Amino acid sequence: MYLNDSVINDYFKLIENQNPSVYCFDTYFYERFGKSKYKSVERWTKNINIFSKRKVFFPINITRKNFKHWLLIMADLEKKQVIYYDSLVNHYEPEIHINILEYLEQEHERKLGNPLPLQEWEIVKGCNPVQSNGRDCGVFVCVIAEYLARDASFNFNQSNMASFRALILYELLNQQLVTVDVDEDFIEGEIYRIVDNS
Repeated sequence: MYLNDSVINDYFKLIENQNPSVYCFDTYFYERFGKSKYKSVERWTKNINIFSKRKVFFPINITRKNFKHWLLIMADLEKKQVIYYDSLVNHYEPEIHINILEYLEQEHERKLGNPLPLQEWEIVKGCNPVQSNGRDCGVFVCVIAEYLARDASFNFNQSNMASFRALILYELLNQQLVTVDVDEDFIEGEIYRIVDNS
């Protein structure tokens, strides 16, 4: 089943709550920014300076050839990179990458009063596990973001998505993330041990 905005937003809120050095925009941010640019979103960070964080996540929903698809942009403020993660192979939307960098530039100017040093920043296409069906993009976005928030290496693949889907439900119901910190071969067993013992 395709994950909707509500599920994605609730999950990213859990990521943010568990990782104080991370800030997560909700899924409506990019839709608003894409239509009306910076003026329409400048108040979204009224009470937060995103540049005080280590990582900033932008979960984004786009329409591709008549179907909806989730992807993730992460601004790594320490490495000065805007990184694009997409679970579909050979799909890349450079305009999204550029738009997020443009947002960061304008937000930096407004919040800190000086220009973002663009010459120090780079746009990067991230390397991540890929999906082989048309319904797990939202699960991939959630799992990729959760791993990135705790600086973990990706050790999962498409075969683990049913298990991670069950774990996401468990985490949302319990309002608490569970770290799956095991070798790739033990992911399934670890997730089902957690979920089945609830």
